Amino acid sequence: MTASGPARELPQIAAACPTCNAQPGDLCTSHSGTRVRRHDTHVTRTAAWLDTEEDGEK
Repeated sequence: MTASGPARELPQIAAACPTCNAQPGDLCTSHSGTRVRRHDTHVTRTAAWLDTEEDGEK
């Protein structure tokens, strides 16, 4: 998705989203894939990003 929004500034945007399959750098979409989530990301994306961050610290 090429839309813009505050979610682009969130650090977890660097991880892929396991819920909606958004690629790193792309915004999450609704579960049906028809709307962009401009203000937040899925909880699973945040968890994936945190896992990546923790792996990098080890």
